[in-house]
Amino acid sequence: MHKNRGFKLRLTVNAIVMATVLATVVIISLVAYQNEKRSLFRLTFQLNETYADKIAETTNFIFQHMMNSLATTGEFLSSDLSRADLEDQLMLFQEGSSFFNSVFIVDKEGILLAASNLPSALGSKLLSEGPTQAIREQKPLVSEPYISSVTNKLIVMVSAPLHDASGNYIGFIGGSIRLHETNIFQTVLGSVPNASDGSYAYVVSSNGVLLYHPDSERIGEKVTGNSVVSSVISGLSGSKRIVNTRGVDVLASYAPIGNAGWGIVAQTPAESVLQSARKLITTIIVYMLPALVLFVIVITLVVRKLSEPFVKLTKFASMLSPTNSGADELPRIHGLSYEANELHKAFGRAVRHFRYQFDSLSQEAQTDPLTGLFNRRTMDKFIGSWIAKGNPFSLLVMDLDHFKNVNDTYGHDVGDEVLKFLASSLRKLLKEDNVICRFGGEEFIVLLPDDRFESALEAAERIRRHMAETDGPTGGKVTLSIGAAHYPGFASSAEQLFRVADEALYRAKHQGRNRVEIAHAVVSQATAN
Repeated sequence: MHKNRGFKLRLTVNAIVMATVLATVVIISLVAYQNEKRSLFRLTFQLNETYADKIAETTNFIFQHMMNSLATTGEFLSSDLSRADLEDQLMLFQEGSSFFNSVFIVDKEGILLAASNLPSALGSKLLSEGPTQAIREQKPLVSEPYISSVTNKLIVMVSAPLHDASGNYIGFIGGSIRLHETNIFQTVLGSVPNASDGSYAYVVSSNGVLLYHPDSERIGEKVTGNSVVSSVISGLSGSKRIVNTRGVDVLASYAPIGNAGWGIVAQTPAESVLQSARKLITTIIVYMLPALVLFVIVITLVVRKLSEPFVKLTKFASMLSPTNSGADELPRIHGLSYEANELHKAFGRAVRHFRYQFDSLSQEAQTDPLTGLFNRRTMDKFIGSWIAKGNPFSLLVMDLDHFKNVNDTYGHDVGDEVLKFLASSLRKLLKEDNVICRFGGEEFIVLLPDDRFESALEAAERIRRHMAETDGPTGGKVTLSIGAAHYPGFASSAEQLFRVADEALYRAKHQGRNRVEIAHAVVSQATAN
C-alpha cells in the first residue's frame, strides 16, 4: 500500500514564503487600489463640484445681467414704442450685449412690434410658448426651451416686462438664444477641466430638457430618467456616482442655476478614474518587484541554510532499516539552528540505541542462547549460500554419548554445563572459519569450508579424542559420536548430505559410541544403472 511521505521542509517553507509574498503583494495592491480609487473619486467629485458651482454662479450672474440690461433698455424704449428708430435701438443693444441672437419687443397682445434680425416677422402675432409665458406672467423670466414660431429653431428667451408712464403693462422686451448655434453656454461651458479624460458638462432646463451638451445632437433631449437631473432641477446640489441615460458609469457633480431654475452637471467617466488608479498600482508593483525578488532569493537561501541539518538527518534516517543498522557515521551539521542541534543530539542517542538493539536482536536471532554458538537458522543460511555458490565443505554431525544419563544423574544444570563445555572445546579445537552450530539438544554441527575431506576427519578425531581424555563438569569424561560427510563428494543437496551424515552418526552409536564414522556416498540413479 502506498504511504504518504509528506511534504519536504525546504519546499514547504519556500512555498509558504512565496504564498506570503504573493498574498502581501495582492493585499497591498488591493488596499492601495481601493485607497487610490477613493482618493481619486473624492478629488474628481471636488473638481466637478467646484466647476459646477462656479459655472452656475457665472451663469446666474449672466442671466441677472441679461435681465437687468433688458429691463434698462425696455424702460428707455417703453416711453414711445412707435418711435422710428426703435429697431435701430434694438440692433445697437444686441451688438453691445453679444448674448442674444436677436432682440425684440412684443406688445401685450403678442404682436411683434420691433426686432433685430427678424424684419419679415414684424406685425405678426407670436404664438410660441416663450412669448405666451412672458405675457401671462408679466415678470422677468428665463423661458423653458421651445421651438420659435418665427425661426423654427430651438431657443430660450430671456425677457423683461414693459410698463407705460402710468405703470400699466404694455408688453415685454426679450432676447432669444438659439441653442443649436454659438451661444453663451458654449462660451462658458466649452472648456471643461480634464476634458481629455472624457469629462464634460451639460445644462438642463427646469423640466429636464438638455439646453447645452458637447454632443449638439442631444440638445433638446429630455433626460429626466437621470437621478442627478432630477436632483438638480429640484434645486439641489451635490455629487453622485451614477449610470447615466446612455449606460455610462460616471462621477457627477451638480448645481442649480437659481435665476433660470435650470441646473448644470459636470461629470467624469468612472472608468477613466479607475484606469488612473490601476496605472498607479501597476507602477507600485513594478517598483516593488525587484525588492520582492531579492527578498525571495534571500529567504530561499536562508531557508536552505537553516533546513540543511534537517535534510541531512532525514536522508540519514531514510537509510536506517533492518538490513542497514546505520553503519555510516551520523552526519555533521552546522550550529546555526538550536532546534537542529538538539535534534542532532537526540538523533545520535537514538541511533546508538538502535544499533545496540539491532546488534542484540541480530545476535539473539543467529545464536543459541545457552552456548553462544550459531543456531540452526544460521547454519541453514551458511549451507544454502555455499551450495548456491558451489563451494565444497565438510559436515560433522556429533552427539554426546549417554547425555540422558548425565541429566538424570547430575541434573539439568550440570547437563547445561556439559553442553557449554563442549561448545567451548569446539571453539578451541577448530579454526576461525569453521562454522560451529548447536543443532538442538545434545546434537552439534560443524561446517568446515574445505575441499579436503581428510582435514575434516582429522578435526573430528581431534574433537573425539579431546572429549574422551578430558574431565568435564561431571568430574569424569563425557564422550561423543561423530558422523562425517562431504559436499559435493557424498551428496548433491543439503537434504542428502544431512541424511548420509546422520546415518554415519547412527552407525557410530551402534558400533560402541566414542568414534568417528564416515558417511556412505549417495549413488545417483544414472550410476546405478
